[in-house]
Amino acid sequence: MAVVTAGTSGEPHTLRAELVAAARTLGVITAVGVVCGWLVVGVLSRLMMLLLAVLNPVATGVTSDDGFVMGQFTVSGSLNLLVVGTGFGVLGAGLYAALRGLAIGRRWFRLLSLSVGAGVVVGSQIVHSDGVDFRLLDPLWLAVGIFVLLPAVYVALLSAVSERLLSRARPVPRPVVVLGLAAWVVVFLLLPLLAVLTAGFVVLRLTDRTGPGHRWVSSPAGPWLLRAGLAVLFVLAVADIATEVTQLT
Repeated sequence: MAVVTAGTSGEPHTLRAELVAAARTLGVITAVGVVCGWLVVGVLSRLMMLLLAVLNPVATGVTSDDGFVMGQFTVSGSLNLLVVGTGFGVLGAGLYAALRGLAIGRRWFRLLSLSVGAGVVVGSQIVHSDGVDFRLLDPLWLAVGIFVLLPAVYVALLSAVSERLLSRARPVPRPVVVLGLAAWVVVFLLLPLLAVLTAGFVVLRLTDRTGPGHRWVSSPAGPWLLRAGLAVLFVLAVADIATEVTQLT
């Protein structure tokens, strides 16, 4: 039996309508995420790595810990980056779709907190003291800063573009939504753990206080606990980067 409640506009909402709206939102965010992934990982990261190679000629020709040859532009390497950018774009879009409702404050603060948080957390997974990458690249602050900046730029672009599209009175063209969902399905089949992100996104969407799940949420404790968890994750990521940098210097 369909769940029906009154929305903010006074019109009835059905569970099916909410799921369709959630799928449309996820499709738009994913489509934007893939394009941003191509731009940031496939293009911008390539330029940043070229800059580091120019500053560190001794590293030219060395195979990085990720299997890329430093200082060399190859078709296979570029294609690999595009593939990585696609996967990163979809995964980042899923995380953003699931967590965007937790952002608080003015628009500029939401954008800043989401992008900086993502940059530090993702950067902490990239910066490491073992291997050759960060031991050969100098200056160290620039190498570390680049790999914190890139995911931050990705989230900033994803948030700015997707929120603008979603807020338009004119609906986003259906092919964009379909392509976004198709990209999500492909990566979902390759990474089944993304089911958790999908479930999290749907739950957050359905428990929106303007949707049919608003009765499920009787207090703001749940969202604030999630925000506290993200804050702890951010602090741990900062500490991890600091530890790795200390070991490298």
